[in-house]
Parts: sequence; C-alpha cells; structure tokens
Amino acid sequence: MTYQDQNLVRVREISVENRIAGRQIEGIVFTGHGRDVIRRIGLDTGMDSAVVLDSVVNRLLVQKGADWTSVILSEYLGLYPDSLGTFSLVWDKRTEQLVSHGSVFQSAANPGAGLLAHIRTANEFKLLGLGTLVTEEVIDFAFDRGASAVILATDDKLHRVQQGERAAYAMYSKIGYAILAEKQLADTIDWMMVIDRPCYELCQQEKLASGGRFPKQVSQEVKRLQEQLVQQTRSRLSKKISGGRTEPVSDGDMAGLFLLMNLCPEEDFQLKLNAWHVHLGPELERTFITILRQGIVDQDRLQDASLVLRDESGSIVAVCAACQVAPFTRNTMQIDFYCLPEFLKNNAQEVTGLVNATIERIQVSETAPQPCHMVYTGIDSAKIAVFDSLGFKATTATCPFYGPEEEIAFEAKEYVRIL
Repeated sequence: MTYQDQNLVRVREISVENRIAGRQIEGIVFTGHGRDVIRRIGLDTGMDSAVVLDSVVNRLLVQKGADWTSVILSEYLGLYPDSLGTFSLVWDKRTEQLVSHGSVFQSAANPGAGLLAHIRTANEFKLLGLGTLVTEEVIDFAFDRGASAVILATDDKLHRVQQGERAAYAMYSKIGYAILAEKQLADTIDWMMVIDRPCYELCQQEKLASGGRFPKQVSQEVKRLQEQLVQQTRSRLSKKISGGRTEPVSDGDMAGLFLLMNLCPEEDFQLKLNAWHVHLGPELERTFITILRQGIVDQDRLQDASLVLRDESGSIVAVCAACQVAPFTRNTMQIDFYCLPEFLKNNAQEVTGLVNATIERIQVSETAPQPCHMVYTGIDSAKIAVFDSLGFKATTATCPFYGPEEEIAFEAKEYVRIL
C-alpha cells in the first residue's frame, strides 16, 4: 500500500482481521494536519465537518473529560498559530464511523520535538492493531515535518506492574520507543519514552522482514540505537551551550517543555516550576493546554511573561515562568525557572540572564501590575542562589508540600522582590 499525498493529507486503505477475537475492518486511514484531515474526510466519506469533529470528541476522546473538548477542537481548527497538530483517523467502511485516533503536537517555528498523545480506539475495534497503526502514522508524519524526536508519556497502576501485568509501554517499545525517564508516584508509575527516525525505521524494517509483525524480541541493533538516543537526549539538555537565544513561550511549545520537565534526573530539583504549578512533571500537559496557554496568547494584559532559553538547534533547555496571581488586584506575579540541574551548573550565567530577562520584560510592560510583587517560592539551594543574586529577599512565609503518605515532605520558603 502506498500513500497518496493530496491536500497535504496521507490517505491509504487498510484491511485487518483478528480471527481469534472475531473482528475485522475494511477502512481508510487519513493522516495530516487538523483542518486538512477534516476536509479530506468530508470529501472521501461525505461526512460533514461538524459531524467529524463531534465523532472525534464524543466517540473517541470522551474519556479525556469535558475540559478537553475546546482544546481538541482548537487544535483541529488550527486556532493557535504555532501549535502544529498532526492527526490520524481510521474510517470503517462497514459502519461508516471513525474508529481510531492518534495525534502528535509540534511547534511550527521549532518542530524538533513532537509529543504523541490521544491514542484511542473504539472498544468494538480493539485487538486489530489500530492503536499501533495510528501511532506509526502520526510519528512518521511528524518526522517528515521536522521532528528529530517524538516523545510520549504513559503510566500504569503500581499494583498492576508489581503483580507482573504487561506494562503500558509495551506497545510503544515494539515500535522503537525507548524509556527516557521513569517516575514512581503514590499509586502509579510513569514513563516518558522517546523515538527518533533511525530507531523507528529500523523497527519498521524488522517488522517487514518478519511478515508484517514486530519480532517478539527487540534486536541488539535496535537496543544500541535506543541507548544512543537516550544518552544524546540527556546530554543535549545538560551540556554547555553557545549561541542560545531567549524568547517568549509560544502556544506551540508544549512538546519541548514536556520533554524538559519529565527527564527527571536522580538529582532533580524538588520543585520544578512552582509558578506554573508543575511539581512532578506529568501535569505540565494538562496545565499548559487548559490553563497556561490562554495567558500566553492573551494580548490584553501581561498575564504570563514566561520566557524560554533555546540552544543552537532551537530545543528548549531552560524556562523561566512568570505568571500573574489571581486575584489580579494583588499585583503579584509568581516566578520560577527550570532546567536540568546539570545544565544550571554548566550554564549559570545564561540561566541567570534568562530569569533577569523575564523580570525586565515585566518592568517595561505597560500592562504589567504596578507596583509588581515578584514572588519566588522554593527550597532548592541552587535556585535560591540565582534569585538571591537578582535582589530577591527572604520573608517569613513558608508553604508546605506533602508526600505520598500525607505527611509534610518539606516547607518551601518565600522570596520577594518589588518592581
């Protein structure tokens, strides 16, 4: 089967059967950017665009919750200029319904990182490999659109893993994904995984050589490429940089930020990005697209003054978050920064410059609160040293943070600077 590339949408027919499960599908796969996919599905199936979107949200993605509806629709309609969403949808000819969905999100300006999300298949079409199919479709499309790596997050209930059940990352591993970071929470275990084109293409070659099925065991060559990718990713976000650039956070920066927030090195900061309420890392996705992005694109006031530091390739290596605190009559903005601790050691001057540039952005803005109370709340000594060098003074206020057993794990201190 070959791709037809018309109106920037890849279209191909599929025929899949699982005799053991008694299920089959004769269908069409559509892959491309949001509005292009909607338009092409309408042309080929006769479905109205509104019906397509309603089917995506209410049939395939309903489990995500009502607060995701406007977010998903916005991505399909391309309402955020820098957020580049690639979608793959499977149409079943017999039932005349969309039955499987996958997506990858990138920045149009800096597409090097892609975030895989929303892999869903209707219950009556599971066990046909459609989840794997749409995953392959969107990551392949993302590579063609400039991604050097596509990441994902998956999780399992801790007790299931401890009982020996098949881990959630198993499907992605056979495609070529390598575990980049693992984090155990109160009752779940999270994995962040990464894949690049060499890993993906080698696994596709081995799949083809095995008659269209992935081998049961990952080859030594794939393992070698995966280990190399993990090392390169961690090294790239830790090393000394030259020629970095500072610029405002974009509405399409979710993938790059998610990658940075979830590497979780052993000696990580205890509080990642308190100003954005991101403490462990996985919550960045939901926080960014349902709350933060609105403040980033708001032109009426400086609700979010956050900046990122990019390396020579455009990858986000540090972020300084500065967000206005509600109610706005408090004239207060929370500020914090995050990078890998090793990156701070290697680039202390650049990170301090990033934080200072964020403060200066607030100072010169006509829509910033006046006077402005800049508040940093934290416990990590390396971070405190940066804010201390920029004139922040400790107050007597503290903020408790709790551990998994509901005990106080630590109390963060407050540091203030009035602009």
